[in-house]
Amino acid sequence: MNLELLLLAIPFGYLIAVAPPLAIIDIQQHRLPNVLTLPGIAVSFVCVVAVAAMESKWLELVVSIGVSLLTLIIGYPLARAELLGMGDIKLLIAFSIPLSFISPMALLIGVVLSLMIANVFVLPRLILRKLRSGTAVALGPYLLVGLISVFGYQLMELSPVGVWS
Repeated sequence: MNLELLLLAIPFGYLIAVAPPLAIIDIQQHRLPNVLTLPGIAVSFVCVVAVAAMESKWLELVVSIGVSLLTLIIGYPLARAELLGMGDIKLLIAFSIPLSFISPMALLIGVVLSLMIANVFVLPRLILRKLRSGTAVALGPYLLVGLISVFGYQLMELSPVGVWS
């Protein structure tokens, strides 16, 4: 059994479990509540530290924490300027810890994929003038779809042949 895969599947499972309520709340209220995002950060951190300790992957742990701090450093001013919500930043951090542990580029790919998905749904509404350019868009559901997709793909890449069949 691949212990790394098993431990990293825990934050993946948590984030999948809270994705529906997070998406619904974000669409309705334009917020991602701490009661769902902060445990995601804690679960991700504990699981990644456990993998690092058991598999002696200390460099990966340092990279993971560094990418998460960078996400906060970049995201906080964006949240203060009301370009992003702080809930979006916390959600990104919950994903960044395990994703950047597996592959440092995975988070960036997930964010780009999320924004591409958002554009597929938002741009037609802007073009048809059903949405104004200054209107707040709930980014959480798009982040969840893109980042869960990339996270799932990364976990499949970690798995030995036959585990998912």
